[in-house]
Amino acid sequence: MAGERSRVGKPVGELVAGALDPVVRKRGLARAELFGWWPDIVGEAYAAWTLPERIRWPRGGGAATLVVKCDPSVALQLSYELEPIRQRLNSYFGHSAVGAVRIVQHPVRLAAPARPVPNPPDPEKMAVLERRLAGAEEGLRGSLVALGRLVLARS
Repeated sequence: MAGERSRVGKPVGELVAGALDPVVRKRGLARAELFGWWPDIVGEAYAAWTLPERIRWPRGGGAATLVVKCDPSVALQLSYELEPIRQRLNSYFGHSAVGAVRIVQHPVRLAAPARPVPNPPDPEKMAVLERRLAGAEEGLRGSLVALGRLVLARS
């Protein structure tokens, strides 16, 4: 049927990236996907502590400067890793787009780390603990049992 449009849908990621690109380009970043690839570019150790702020392109052409917002607690450490980060970033772009990486120290909001769920304590050891604390007054006994449960869960 000539002239009929195809009913094949596009992936949602392709549509969202296309919609975000003009907004992200205002900040000087080449593509919105850079945010998605950021943990792969900087590594897991820095992903939660850094964000790509902007890419500054020189007027006369040439390599750009990536400005990275970095938490002050890891800025010195990150400064030793700038060359490998620049190389991974250029391999992301597919050419030598970034000539330098500049760090701007600023607190970066981190996701709260997940608290580990303690293992359940050994039932026999808990029974011994409760027998030993049977003579204590109720408020103190409850607190000591809770403390003992945490200690036994770690051992």
